[in-house]
Amino acid sequence: MVRKSLLVLLAIAIIAIGIVAVHDLRPRPQTLGEYLQDLFVTNGIALSEEDFLEPVDDPYLAFAKMLNLIPGSSQSDDRMNERKARLISKQFLPVKDNLHLDGLYGKIDMHEHYRFRGDIKLFLKAASCFGISKVLFVPTGYSPDNKYHKIYWTFLIAAARRYPDQIIPFCTIDEADPHAAELVEQYILEGAKGIKLIGGHPSFYDEPLNSENMYRVYEKAAEYGVPVLIHGSIINIPGLEDQLDQVYGDFPEVTFIHAHYGSTIMAGIDLDRIAELLDKHPNLYIDLSMGGGIARYHRYLKQDLETIRDFVIEYQDRILFGSDIILRPARNDFDWLYERISCDIDLHEKAEYTCEFGESDWVHQGFNLDKEILRKLYYENPKKVLGL
Repeated sequence: MVRKSLLVLLAIAIIAIGIVAVHDLRPRPQTLGEYLQDLFVTNGIALSEEDFLEPVDDPYLAFAKMLNLIPGSSQSDDRMNERKARLISKQFLPVKDNLHLDGLYGKIDMHEHYRFRGDIKLFLKAASCFGISKVLFVPTGYSPDNKYHKIYWTFLIAAARRYPDQIIPFCTIDEADPHAAELVEQYILEGAKGIKLIGGHPSFYDEPLNSENMYRVYEKAAEYGVPVLIHGSIINIPGLEDQLDQVYGDFPEVTFIHAHYGSTIMAGIDLDRIAELLDKHPNLYIDLSMGGGIARYHRYLKQDLETIRDFVIEYQDRILFGSDIILRPARNDFDWLYERISCDIDLHEKAEYTCEFGESDWVHQGFNLDKEILRKLYYENPKKVLGL
């Protein structure tokens, strides 16, 4: 009887050892980092740290965050389960064929507009396909008054709090408002990272940008160390170039961004005047956004691409990237946003590209800039302007 009991115990022990051995041979649950690497590599996307414009510890984790596949707080050693894997895969598969794999991930988009009910989440989804990790949005009303600027600011700053690592909110004021400086201070305290002035637009000009009232606004910019983005059409508005020359000189501690090639391209190709301002004022940058005038810009680019390309190369340390899209309900369409952003990216990166906006001839010549210059336009210059 004792011998039989011993045999039973021995059998149980052998079975137990076998179970443990089999268990040890089973694959251990993946970490999030391991799962993401498997997911991307299986779909033909191999990443390295050198592909990113800012340092990253885990390129696959960083790319997944950029694509909004996972929360920004996720870590590589987070444990995975089937539910998490399904959610990530469900979001990744619809966009995987849209990914612009240029090895320049972490771009900063420095000029976009927001209006009420524009789908910021959708915009970020389209932008992330091009490796854009941060987007500067300004709240833009339908006319140069504070009513709509205030309304849109309320929604924009709420969105910025939902996406603090991705949205850079700028505020907008009416330059003719005697309380403009007080509003600017209020917006900055609420989270504005800069100021956008639309009063230099030829359709909205109603106040000199070197007025006493505006000087109080620039003083707030200097006090809080925030940049000022100006739509200053120096060809279309007589005297505006002299006004801005004075402002840039009187506030050397403020970083100014002159939008749309300095707006000189709005009436044709004339980059000499903005070059004079750039040479004179080291606190001045420009952006290359084309916005709603993309068809007009393409006509000018076609006329003398080499002159404009030479200008971009010469002033590569003072130029920023942006598209100038006005995000509103009519633009809540992934394909539209994707194609529109693609035009600006391709202009910078390719020798030849297609763009369906505004012309029957969709084939265009691009700047075909090398990666060192692109790094400056996409990341290094924005980082300096924003103090990141």
